[in-house]
Amino acid sequence: MDLPDICAREDLHLLADGVGPIPIWRLDASKKTKFFQWIIDDVKFHDGYASNLSYCVDDHSGRLAGMKSHDCHVFMQRLLPFAFTQLLPNVVHEAIAGIGAFFRDLCSRSLTVEGLHTLEDNIPIIICNLEKLFPPSFFDVMEHLPIHLPREAALGGPVQYRWMYPFERYMFHLKKKVKNLSKVEGSIVAQSINEETSHFSAYYFAPNVQTKARKPGRYDDGGVRPFYHTSVPDIFSQIGRLSGKKREVWFTDQEFNHIHTYILRNCDDVIPFEKIFDDQVSGAYPNMTEARKEEMKQTQYANWLKYYIKSAASRQEHYPTWFEELVGGPLSRAMAYPMYCTRGYVFIKRPGITNRKTVNYGVVVRTDSIDYYGEITDILEVEYPGVINLKCILFKCDWYDPRVGRGVRLTKYGVTEINSTKQLRKYDPFILASQAAQVCYIPYPQVGVRQYPWITAHQINPRSRVDGVKEKEPLQQIAVNEITQVDQSVGDIPLVDIENIELEEIWENAEDEEDGEEFDDQNDSASSDYSSDSE
Repeated sequence: MDLPDICAREDLHLLADGVGPIPIWRLDASKKTKFFQWIIDDVKFHDGYASNLSYCVDDHSGRLAGMKSHDCHVFMQRLLPFAFTQLLPNVVHEAIAGIGAFFRDLCSRSLTVEGLHTLEDNIPIIICNLEKLFPPSFFDVMEHLPIHLPREAALGGPVQYRWMYPFERYMFHLKKKVKNLSKVEGSIVAQSINEETSHFSAYYFAPNVQTKARKPGRYDDGGVRPFYHTSVPDIFSQIGRLSGKKREVWFTDQEFNHIHTYILRNCDDVIPFEKIFDDQVSGAYPNMTEARKEEMKQTQYANWLKYYIKSAASRQEHYPTWFEELVGGPLSRAMAYPMYCTRGYVFIKRPGITNRKTVNYGVVVRTDSIDYYGEITDILEVEYPGVINLKCILFKCDWYDPRVGRGVRLTKYGVTEINSTKQLRKYDPFILASQAAQVCYIPYPQVGVRQYPWITAHQINPRSRVDGVKEKEPLQQIAVNEITQVDQSVGDIPLVDIENIELEEIWENAEDEEDGEEFDDQNDSASSDYSSDSE
């Protein structure tokens, strides 16, 4: 009621009878229904990354309830930068997306000095854009706090080492030890001693005896490389574990030739022979175009290399046994599996029709010039006949069009968009499992009759694993580091939804909120076992 005294925006003032206009940032009933339905049907992440957000949708009260701290982080950092693109006016969407992208970049695993300076320059503009939209009652000390967070990160480093969530998880671990509620501290001490005793005793059991400390993870990759009697290239000795019911598949002539050539061209030990082939082709056909050379390499390189190795004796050259088996080609059949665990990821082939609440079939392959986004349709174990018996894992994928602007584009808030209606025209379905990183695809909320063709791609780091860091190579996804300057909205902003002619009963809503408890049992109920964690 004191808004006229502290704010000159008359379009937000209440009338004498306690009613006011509908603001532009409020979703009407139809859009709220579409938003909740989008969360229930389309918002799916990798297994183990977040809880099922559909369980947090309360249709009766029209709100999200029961979200844990990690769910709030996922919602703000992953969904807010694009969720309201078509549901709210552009000026409102950009203000909300700006604050979501700010916390996503701030909470990344690695931070750069230039990135922190950009965040420090952006956050005042982001807060000002919010102040132009929302009433003064929305802002308190917590809305002012983000101003200081980039400076704090510059002094203290990444936030994962300083926030309270690891301690909250450990407190939850201690609370589970309480058996006697009248002696809480004593119960924790007694159970902690028992836990330490069991861990100490576990070291005296044989390695094959499974204990609590040795229990493998849900998607453990085994941790042991395949054994060969001789040294082989890394693509044949990747750590991983196949799972599920296997089946036998037979390659067509096109698939066989493509797989054989692809493995040869991606084996480091064979690269010198590829250069010899290029030199011979260039010498025989000096006017041949690069596209024609690439086509010839795809169709004739494997047969040329096989003949080159067979004639090695005439040149008094000798090659190891595994190399001769590799050049000879794989078997025409392979074993297909539905699941493959490696490098902290769990890859599952794309199902036909399923009610799974998680998606693990999205992949991305990054090259120096272009990124390929696709979906796994099959997981194949390719085997080479011979004494060494080489084996490697391939993914068969359907690829989206990788051309920037046509099939892939990046928004100014760091969200990668994929055109789901554009496919890769070139026949190149196979990749090595070691080349794939995992992504999940989330569509936009459907507003009109036709589905929006662009979907968002989110690359998420494997859970509970940090790989070695190369010099100047960040651990977070590449899009996060591309922080752009935030545009400040100028001019007058209409704060009232002129299309909504209804008035809002402020008094009745306020009384309903006062009657209800601020923290009820439903909000305290846990929807997942995950607390906030670094991404």
